[in-house]
Amino acid sequence: MRTELEATISKLHEQLADVSELNAEERERLRAELDEIRDTLDQQEVNSASLAERWNQQVEHFRESHPVLTENAGRVADMLSQMGI
Repeated sequence: MRTELEATISKLHEQLADVSELNAEERERLRAELDEIRDTLDQQEVNSASLAERWNQQVEHFRESHPVLTENAGRVADMLSQMGI
């Protein structure tokens, strides 16, 4: 599961680089959230509900304009939940 999550995070990083409709602040905010998720994978005490909620809020407004990005972002949230992170 962790390998799949890391692969999905890497894929999202690549997709963020290709999305021209995002301004620099939005792009950086999403990248920072992805980095935080990646950094928490080795921690024992993580507030997974808060992490997943913040991630979902970050990507919510991309749902219609960037469905593939949103789909992969949803995968990250689902995997976090399944991993108990």
